[in-house]
Amino acid sequence: MVFSNMDQTMKLTRRNLLQTPAAAPMLAQAQTKRPNFVFIISDDHGNPDLGFYGRPVQTPNLDRIARQGLHFEHCFVSSAQCSPNRSSILTGCSPHSTATSRLHTPMPDHEITVVDLLKEAGYFCGAFRKVHQGPNFDKRWNFYGTPQTDFSKFFDALPAGRPFYLHVGFTDPHRPYKRGKFPVKHDPAKVVVPPFLPDTPEVRDDIADYYNSISRMDMEAGQVLDLLQKRNLLDNTVVIFTGDNGMPFPGSKGTCYEPGLNVPLLAWWPGRTPQGQKRSEMIAHVDLAPTWLEAAGIPVPKRMQGRSFLPLLTGQGSYTPREAVFGERNWHDNYDPIRSVRTKTHKLIFNALPQMPYRPIGDLRDSPTWDSYVAQARAGRLSPELMRLVQPSRPVIELYDLEKDPNEFHNVATDPKYFKIREQLLGKLSDWMHETSDYLPPCFPKGRTSGARPWPMSL
Repeated sequence: MVFSNMDQTMKLTRRNLLQTPAAAPMLAQAQTKRPNFVFIISDDHGNPDLGFYGRPVQTPNLDRIARQGLHFEHCFVSSAQCSPNRSSILTGCSPHSTATSRLHTPMPDHEITVVDLLKEAGYFCGAFRKVHQGPNFDKRWNFYGTPQTDFSKFFDALPAGRPFYLHVGFTDPHRPYKRGKFPVKHDPAKVVVPPFLPDTPEVRDDIADYYNSISRMDMEAGQVLDLLQKRNLLDNTVVIFTGDNGMPFPGSKGTCYEPGLNVPLLAWWPGRTPQGQKRSEMIAHVDLAPTWLEAAGIPVPKRMQGRSFLPLLTGQGSYTPREAVFGERNWHDNYDPIRSVRTKTHKLIFNALPQMPYRPIGDLRDSPTWDSYVAQARAGRLSPELMRLVQPSRPVIELYDLEKDPNEFHNVATDPKYFKIREQLLGKLSDWMHETSDYLPPCFPKGRTSGARPWPMSL
C-alpha cells in the first residue's frame, strides 16, 4: 500500500498513539493471543426484524449467533442514514464531528479510524462489498473484495499467524426489491406490520420483500460463519452483527424515531460471551470501535466519543451503563437536520427545520408503501397518529414517554407535567452538541446555569 503525504502524517500520528507508556503493557499482553474480529453489517435493517427476536423472518444463521452469544435489545445508530452512520462505526465519533454527516460524503483522509489503528498493531484488515466511505478509504484495507469476490479469498490471502479484522457489508435489505428474485419467499399474510405503518395489501407485500431480502443476506452471512469454522478460526474470533439504520419504510429510515435508530446487535465470542443472554443496556454504534480496540489491547484514542462494552461481551469487569444515546439526521436526498437524545425512559427530538413537512428520502418516496400511505391519507383512512407524516409542518421539540408510549405517537413536549424532563433532555442534547462540535446551534448556550431558558428557536 502506498501512502500519500497525508497518509504518512496519519501513520506517524497512529504510531505516537500506540507508543504511549500506558499502551505498552496492554499491547505486550495482547500479543499473546489477540482476538480476530468479524463484523457483519446489513443495510436498512431495523430491530427486531430477525427470527430470534420474534419476527416471522427466516434468519437461521444470524439466529445461531444470538443463541450462542449475546443479543442486545437497545442498540442505536448514530445517524439514521447509511454512510454517515458507517463512518461513526469506524471513527467512534458522531458524523457531524468528522464532516461525514451528509450521505455519500467520503471519509476524510486525515481521519484516524479503527481500521488504521488495528493495522498499525499488526492486524490484517479486509472488507467485502459495501463500506461506503469513498474510493480513497477503500485503499486503506489490506484486502478489498467486490460483490463478485468469494469470501474464501480473504482467508486465502490472510498471512499465517496474523490476527485479522474482516468487515462484511451487505446491501440487503436495501431497496429496490425485485419481486420474485429471492431464494426465500415470505407470505405477506404472515408478516408483522409495525404500528407506524398502515396495514394494507401493498404494505404487506412490501414488508414480505423486505423479509425476503433479509433472508438472502442471512444465507450469505452463513457462508462467512462456515468459513470461520472450516478454517479453525472461530474459537478466537469476535463476531458482531448489526444494521446500519432502520428499515427502509416511512417513519423509520431517515428519522430519529425509534424505528429509524434502533437496530439489531448480536455478539459472539466463543467461549467468552455468555451463551444466549439478552442485554437491555443501551449501546451506541460509536461504542463498537472502542470495544474492538480494548479487546485487541490497543488504547482507545481520547477523541473517540464511544465507550467500550467489552465487559458485557466477556462477562468480566465492571460496566457503567449509558445514561443516554444520541442520534442525528442531515442531508439525504433532502436537507432535514434533526437531533435526538434518548434515555431508558424518554426521547426528545429537535427538528431544526420545523416549517418543513416530513419528506421521505428517495427510495422510500418511490416505494409501494409510501404510495399506499398517501392514498390512505387522502381517503381519510389513516389514524390520527399516522397522520403526522403528512402534516404541513412539525413541532420544533418532540418529547415522548417511552414507558407509556413506546410507539412515540403522543408528543408531550407542551404538557406541564413533563417540563422538567424536557429541560433536562434539552440540556443533555445541548451539552452533547457543544462537546461534539455540532454545526447546528444547540438549544442551550454553552455553560448554561440550571434553569436557563433555551434559545427562542427551540421553544
